[in-house]
Parts: sequence; C-alpha cells; structure tokens
Amino acid sequence: MQLEKLEEKGIGYLAHPQTCSPEKPLLAMIHGAGGAAETWLLQLGPLEKWVNAVAIDLPGHGKTPGKGYDSVADYAKWVIEALETISGGPIYLMGHSMGGAIVQEVALMAPELLKGIVLVCTGARLKVAPLILEELEKEFTKTVELIVSFAYSKDTDPKVVAEGARLMAQAGKEVLLSDFLACHRFDATDELPNLRVPCLIIAGEHDKLTPIKLSQELHQLIPESTLDTIPSSAHMPMVENPLLFNRVLAETPWWSL
Repeated sequence: MQLEKLEEKGIGYLAHPQTCSPEKPLLAMIHGAGGAAETWLLQLGPLEKWVNAVAIDLPGHGKTPGKGYDSVADYAKWVIEALETISGGPIYLMGHSMGGAIVQEVALMAPELLKGIVLVCTGARLKVAPLILEELEKEFTKTVELIVSFAYSKDTDPKVVAEGARLMAQAGKEVLLSDFLACHRFDATDELPNLRVPCLIIAGEHDKLTPIKLSQELHQLIPESTLDTIPSSAHMPMVENPLLFNRVLAETPWWSL
C-alpha cells in the first residue's frame, strides 16, 4: 500500500500513519457532498491501532483539482481507480452521505476490491428537495448555512458547525450543485439485495438530512449488514460524537479478517 502514489496522481488525502503498516488492513474514507478529507480528522489517529486509515478528497474537493461530478457512478469509477492505485489487495471502504452512495456503487461495481464497507448517514436513494437546488443557485451562502444548520444536533459546539459551513462553502457553488444533483439522481434500491460485501451501517439518532428510516431500509436491503445508531448526533456523528463513533468502528470484528 503506497499512499504516495495518490500524490503522484494529484489526489488530495490525509492519512495516519503516513507510512502504512503491512500488518494492518487499509481503511479508505470518502466524504459527503461539499465535503473534504478533513471530515474524517477525528477518525485518523484513533483508528491507528486497527487499520491504516486514509481519507481521500474527491475531484473538485479539498486538495484534489478538477470539477465535481453530477453522477454517483462517475465518482465511484474515480474511487475505484484511486483504490487500484494504492491497494495491494482488498480493503475496507467507508463513506458518509453522498460518500456512502459512492461506496455502495463501488461495492456493486468492484466487490473484489473490498473486504467490507461502512455506510454512514446515507441511503439507497438520496433525493434532494428541488428548492435546495434552486436556492443554491440564487443564494449560495445562505443556503449552505441552512443545510449545515440541519446537519448537526442542537448541542454541537458552534465552532464545529462553523467549520462544517466553511468546508462546504469552500467547495464552491458548481461543485456543490453537481454533488447534490448526483445525490438526487442516485437510486441503488434494486441492486443492493445483490451486494455480497460485509456492511456496517451507522445512523445518527437525530439526523434530519438522511433520517434513520433510510439506514433501516439499507439494513433490510443489504444481506450481510448490521446497523448501529449513534446517540446525541445528527448527520455528522463522526464529528458530533467521535468517541462513540470510533468505538463502534473499533468493535467491528472485520479488522482481523
């Protein structure tokens, strides 16, 4: 597993440790719409005991140049190429929200690349209210603030919420619109019963953007899946309640497979 190959391809990422340990499996993490690798900062270090953790910036996000895609399938093809660049064998793949949709597509397209997947606050389909798309065009900053206000529980530190808004605004209007269009067009409902990769589904107790019922539906659709709910969190449990989120990940038996 040679992470420096990502740099050679111009792909932004964060990793811990920087040099992969051959004794540990690789866990790659995919952020959501308008996000970046920084979404997973609170997972990188704590998971070192079990895995080599790397968080990847999608095209047009963070430190990866280019434009965002308006298709989850296109993002999935890009992720597959990135994974083939760095992995010497099957790995674990975790995705949040739109990133979870991308992970589903990767698992359906190239299951041989994966040991297991983690789907965080996502669904088999991710419809976006047309009003959100319209308002992003007209009032980008205000609409980003509105979206972010729904993404965190009421008890979340305002500094954490402000950082979330900064990250999303940093992606820019074009990328964010493309991301939300990709979400709106995504629907893997019919294909998921055919998915044969072990799957951990994590939901946020108070998630308004991807309500728990979407995670429950995923659990019903995916044969080899388990479902955990993180209390005191909404759409961003990896940031809102990182200790419990990381504990749920650490307790999965996959790392020894």
